[in-house]
Amino acid sequence: MVPVDWNHCTKNMSGTMAERKNIVARSYTFVRQEGIGKFLLRAKVYVWRFIITVYWVVKYDVDFKPGWRAAISTELPIFRDLLTNLRDDDVFYDIGADTGLFTCLVASKLGPEQVVAFEPGDGVTELERRLTEGDLQATVVEKAISQGDENEYHAHEGRVGLLGNTEAPAFPSTNAREILAEGDSPLPTVVKIDVFGAEGDVVRGLEEILSRDECRLVHLELHLPMTFQRKRPEQIFENYLDEWSLTEVVRILFECGFEVEPIYLRSRTDDLFIRAYKPDH
Repeated sequence: MVPVDWNHCTKNMSGTMAERKNIVARSYTFVRQEGIGKFLLRAKVYVWRFIITVYWVVKYDVDFKPGWRAAISTELPIFRDLLTNLRDDDVFYDIGADTGLFTCLVASKLGPEQVVAFEPGDGVTELERRLTEGDLQATVVEKAISQGDENEYHAHEGRVGLLGNTEAPAFPSTNAREILAEGDSPLPTVVKIDVFGAEGDVVRGLEEILSRDECRLVHLELHLPMTFQRKRPEQIFENYLDEWSLTEVVRILFECGFEVEPIYLRSRTDDLFIRAYKPDH
């Protein structure tokens, strides 16, 4: 039986006094509004997520706090698959890192210079705060990934993508060719992509890296048309239909040597998560 390092399990676990007070206040408000029955059902879910987090800490050697954030997120199946397949010598690229949900979890497992987060938007401030708070190391690149002009990416509601508000300031971008030419960043073996409807553009922009033998696993969140029709202004939705093609995304991944399979449909938003892997790796 593997001994449990409880000091490691409880690292960053308790939170600040303000965080604990906030949890109590939110729980009290929920009971008043929804009743004790619904509160107990929700508490049961959180207890189960707590058990999952402790299991991850023990089995995969991640820190508790980023593990907890991952466990209570709506992307739990993706984190399970990622941790199951992550190796100690992997290099992880988080494309569209936002506030660092994936970056911080993986950085708590892998060593320095093994995690690179690409995030040009508003989330980078919180991402860097969380890295500092958890004493975690990751390279943060404040650029988008794109095959096209560096001025095509804009923000919409705090997220960055090709489909943002074109009146907002543009964000800089880079691509596989530039990353390979500069040679400043280690090349990825595992990639996660969540890019606000710009999946096709990002996959095309990364094609020369994805086709390399060492790049063996990709988790990609696909924002399907029904999602954008509900959540985005009409003009952005029309631009999205012009830019986005599931067939093209899958075709490029196949051409890069990947097998592709769906692993999770998030019912709340209808976002589809796919897993691309190279069978011989």
